[in-house]
Amino acid sequence: MSDLKQNNTTSQNNVLKDALLLPVKQVADTSRSSSSSSSCSWLSLLGLLFLAFNSGMAIHRSRDDPWSVAFIVSTFLDLLLLFFCLQMFEKTPRNSPRRTHLKIAVWCLSTFLTVMFSYKVAALMPLAVAIIVWVMSLGTIFSGFYLFFIYREEEVENNASSGDVKPAKMVEGP
Repeated sequence: MSDLKQNNTTSQNNVLKDALLLPVKQVADTSRSSSSSSSCSWLSLLGLLFLAFNSGMAIHRSRDDPWSVAFIVSTFLDLLLLFFCLQMFEKTPRNSPRRTHLKIAVWCLSTFLTVMFSYKVAALMPLAVAIIVWVMSLGTIFSGFYLFFIYREEEVENNASSGDVKPAKMVEGP
């Protein structure tokens, strides 16, 4: 009876382990194959048109304040460049040197956007909240740098394929 219970528990653990520790490579291949090969979907185009319309309205409302207009135009252009670089990054082969250049561009563009919005938000907040906003934005910037340039996907893929990955311990309730 205990052997049957142990075999059942072992098979459940194996199923759980397979479900939770799906190799990174398999997830990446699945996401690549499910994405459409078209250069721009209608939903993306609709989103960009909505963004352009809102930016135009914001420019119209703040036409008397040149700094606000500059902020709106720069963030709009930054977002356009960011979306373009992300699209190019997804299409670039994995080991291409162009991919590294695109990573740098994406990080710089997203850092610029984070700093711009943090500046605008922090300017409206009391000092304590402004400090929190800046700390959170710096955390986001440094985390992005770590994930783009220091963290290596190959190490995770090699560990997952060799079986060196240690499963996380399941915490049971009281």
